[in-house]
Amino acid sequence: MPDLSHEPAFSHTFQHLEEMYHDCLNKHGDTPLATQQADRFTQEQRMRVICQVSDLKHAKILDFGCGTGHMLDFLRSEFDYDGEYIGYDITKGMIETATAKHPNARFEHRNILSVGVPEDFDIILITGTFNNLTGDNWIWMTACLKMLWERTRVAMAFNNLSAYVDFFSEGLYYEDPSRVLQFCKEELTPLVTLRHDYCVRPGVVPYEFTTYLHRTEIATRKLNTSNL
Repeated sequence: MPDLSHEPAFSHTFQHLEEMYHDCLNKHGDTPLATQQADRFTQEQRMRVICQVSDLKHAKILDFGCGTGHMLDFLRSEFDYDGEYIGYDITKGMIETATAKHPNARFEHRNILSVGVPEDFDIILITGTFNNLTGDNWIWMTACLKMLWERTRVAMAFNNLSAYVDFFSEGLYYEDPSRVLQFCKEELTPLVTLRHDYCVRPGVVPYEFTTYLHRTEIATRKLNTSNL
């Protein structure tokens, strides 16, 4: 059984995010702006990088923070995807919109830190989900990642806004890539790839990064600083 003892500490985080995305969906409708994406081009650039984590064509995939389900459209158009897709989101309106668009797919309104994750997945994809400043971002993000990793059979991928930028936009959460790498290597899996080499828009500084995690029987290890 998952450890849900920490959930009450994050209830305000989920409430804040649900209300914010509810307002975005009401204001912008089923567009990239509803999920705080600038446009469809940059949204799909991020998806393209996330999807390089593994062979997705026949996989059982969890889209964590699925919004209105555009990832499923992208998977089908770019990879001829025919696997089992499940989308989780904390905003009811997003789930209702996604279900109306894709009646044969499964979308769930779910706070995983409250009710857990009841099944395993081959691949878990997380794009744009950890980008809003909440006040407890690191603890909340790592709690989600730990719970999701327990349900990952093959690989997981997620992205963050990078602290390697010239300025911080108000209301957004930026993270140190090395901190994320160390957490994943020490707490989740030794097989970690961190990509900080792509631009979602040509000519713009790489202001985000993507982390790929792969399942292995090899045990994790702490960073050894004795020779540093």
